[in-house]
Amino acid sequence: MEDLIPLFGIIIPFLTAFGIVYLVFSTRNRERMAMIERGMDPHMAKPAPDGRRAMKNGLLLLGIGLGLLLGWVAAAALLGPEDDNPLPYFIGVAVCGGLSQMAYYQFYGRKHEG
Repeated sequence: MEDLIPLFGIIIPFLTAFGIVYLVFSTRNRERMAMIERGMDPHMAKPAPDGRRAMKNGLLLLGIGLGLLLGWVAAAALLGPEDDNPLPYFIGVAVCGGLSQMAYYQFYGRKHEG
């Protein structure tokens, strides 16, 4: 029985990923086929590229990177190099990621609200 645990630990994540990809592609195909049956152009449903989403994601990733850097500096300065406590990293990521989202809303989100 103990030999099956690593086997399922490898198989289940791959099957889950395959199932999600299959559902996404089959749903997209069904939507396109339904649009063709109704006489609509399936390329019409493509959303236009959204620069706001790219800006928001970019700021979030920048905040996460700065949070990791801040966590590393805090861990080295406060805890010492031999301590492996991950708490400063989590706090840095949460604080800087949240600040990046607040900055996005402050500079870009308020202008397009309404």
